[in-house]
Amino acid sequence: MAPHPELLSILKPNPPTIWYVTNGEITVGPVFTGLLVRGVEAGRVPDYCRVSACDGKWRKLDAVREIAAWKRPAWSAAEATRALEELERPAECVKDDEELAHHVTRLAMLVTRAESGMLHVRRRRDRSFFTRAVLGPMPAHRLNDTLPEEDLVLRSARLGIPVMGPPYGPAEDALALRFAASMGGVGGAAMLPIFVGSSLMAMLELSKPGHAFRRRDLQRAERIAQRALYEHTN
Repeated sequence: MAPHPELLSILKPNPPTIWYVTNGEITVGPVFTGLLVRGVEAGRVPDYCRVSACDGKWRKLDAVREIAAWKRPAWSAAEATRALEELERPAECVKDDEELAHHVTRLAMLVTRAESGMLHVRRRRDRSFFTRAVLGPMPAHRLNDTLPEEDLVLRSARLGIPVMGPPYGPAEDALALRFAASMGGVGGAAMLPIFVGSSLMAMLELSKPGHAFRRRDLQRAERIAQRALYEHTN
């Protein structure tokens, strides 16, 4: 058996955000996000307070992603059970390439709370990429299509650069356009190049309504895809 390659993440950690907090009369700070969240959880930071990061703009508490996530309803028991069962299912039991692509995309959607997802995988014969899975409330007409080499998102993947929006630029716009017909719209979109060792094996693309993805959730999805693809090809 070949030695297990080191599965490195292409998502580099961001420096911690610091916040200033005001109730309209008194301003305190700077505080790290974790301390701010604990203050909200304990009721010491009321809902009417505003926060500001280094850009100087004051915004509602819900603009802090971790606070918005804490306020969202928890998964239902059925969703949590299904996610656990999916995560514990051995990827090596999935023998068919199409089933594997569906499995990986579905898991990534579960851990990131994505509405829609696609997985593009590399062909062995010519190293081109084609769409192997399309999941969610969106048309599946891209299934089995080959990505053109001039595709901006594919170019980013070949360079090992993830694409995430908002904010949006040319590559992010091209990614969002893929999900334009998704039922909830595109509030956040992400493409993760999936490397095993130094080889680009796949591109995982996700979208959700509302807001951008959390980096920690994307890292979980990346690890799931890396592990599944490594086990399937070995």
